[in-house]
Amino acid sequence: MLIETMIWSGCSIPFGTGMVYEANQQVNEAVEWWHPKFYEVFPDVKTIGQAREAVKQISYPIQLGKRLGMDTYNLSISGFGIESQLRTVSSFILNNKDKIDYTKTMFCYQIPELSRVELLNYPRHKLSGIEQSKFFEFSGTALPKDFLLKHFHVDFYTAKYLMKLVEYRGFLESRGIKVFFFDMYKRDKPVDFVNHRNLGWYESKSDEFMIDSMLNFNHWNHEDDQMKFPSVESILKELDIQIPVDVDDIETIREAGFQDDAHFSPNGHTQLADIYEKFFKEKL
Repeated sequence: MLIETMIWSGCSIPFGTGMVYEANQQVNEAVEWWHPKFYEVFPDVKTIGQAREAVKQISYPIQLGKRLGMDTYNLSISGFGIESQLRTVSSFILNNKDKIDYTKTMFCYQIPELSRVELLNYPRHKLSGIEQSKFFEFSGTALPKDFLLKHFHVDFYTAKYLMKLVEYRGFLESRGIKVFFFDMYKRDKPVDFVNHRNLGWYESKSDEFMIDSMLNFNHWNHEDDQMKFPSVESILKELDIQIPVDVDDIETIREAGFQDDAHFSPNGHTQLADIYEKFFKEKL
């Protein structure tokens, strides 16, 4: 299959997080790296704008694209979840439909934690001289904190985002785009409930909750016997998630001696590019 363009998305892993300190900095300001050793790795980088470009170029999606001879767009967003990421990708696809041949394009998605829920956060407003911040308006009133305290259910969002990925595959394939979903965490490894990033955690969620609750809109439905949410197993089969990487084999910033950070080092990104290059040369 001839692929000319690669679109990559995800969160901090493909983004290249953990190297440059970017808080409240303009592109022409002097760069501030998270650790002094990064100044040795990037000796010619002087500004925050140059640092962003340097990190982009060493990120494994860009390295991979160069090796495979593809025009590559790294649309990853550091620290965000599925809704924000897919909205960014959809905007890119719609805005570039006259510039890119999507029948010669592949989309690669590094799945983030499915529990990362997006809530719209309005800018702070002044009300009677008091600054207030709110989420969003719901039926004319501000979203009550009782919703988060009493009604928020992370299993619902886990199920919702799994289904969203199935639907999104259809959106991409309808434009001729070849789709690859990735996860770096082996399913046979112990699961840390606090840092539940591997799919093993998702698969441990109760099918009973998903099947019986996700489509329970009314007391009865016209097609009640058909109104059942798919099992996790059936959704994962639809997604065909690839796990080509054992994350423990990839060098982190901590292991490279920079700082106490579990994001991947520059060398770690090269290691990932090596692995994915082999993967795609066998798949394409």
